[in-house]
Amino acid sequence: MCAFKISILKRIINNKQLEVTRSFDLDNLICTAKEILEENEIDLIITDEKSKIIWKNKKSTPVHENA
Repeated sequence: MCAFKISILKRIINNKQLEVTRSFDLDNLICTAKEILEENEIDLIITDEKSKIIWKNKKSTPVHENA
């Protein structure tokens, strides 16, 4: 049986994480996050099912440090 890894896109508001979407396709999820960031200056992270951070973009993080 194949085990698919689900990635979860979350936005952070006032230190609370709100789930935005789940996906099996990490590249697509990162693309979605970047589109959201073009319109909104908010903190976004993508985690795996165990809440390990895979990708993050914090408004306080310089662009060159983001994955």
